[in-house]
Amino acid sequence: MKLKISYLLAVSIAVTGVAYLGNPPGLSAAPVVTLQATDGRLFDLAGTGSTTRLITFFSPDCPLSKRDWPTLSALNNEQGGEQLEIVSVIMPYDDADAVTPLIDSGQINYPVVADSDGSISSAFPNVRFTPTTFLIDTTGQIVWRHTGQLDSAKLREKLNTIE
Repeated sequence: MKLKISYLLAVSIAVTGVAYLGNPPGLSAAPVVTLQATDGRLFDLAGTGSTTRLITFFSPDCPLSKRDWPTLSALNNEQGGEQLEIVSVIMPYDDADAVTPLIDSGQINYPVVADSDGSISSAFPNVRFTPTTFLIDTTGQIVWRHTGQLDSAKLREKLNTIE
């Protein structure tokens, strides 16, 4: 009987955790944060205008983050610029210098921001795992959040619904 209760409790906690990570409460306004990329560019995340922003928190050592680089680079080649800004944020526990060879080699062709003090990841809701990705619409609202490797087709579909 105790084993059954323990098992049910564990399953309940796991299901609740997955539901929370998939769609945590309070996704609305983007945090009032200005990011400075390694190339010096500034990005105002809460600003409004004609630009949709895709913010992804990553670690250079994370296998799932590495699998997202080709998807994000291709998307940046196709749509990057005035309509879409892709910005990656390197986690505070990572060495910011580790991303320089990735940018120099062209594996990452979009801006990268170092979150050296953890203030950026703390400003966003529930950034605990990499990669964690947020889509911010032109009104400064977080309209989508995803934890784990991106599905290119689903991401493009989501982008088409807000453009």
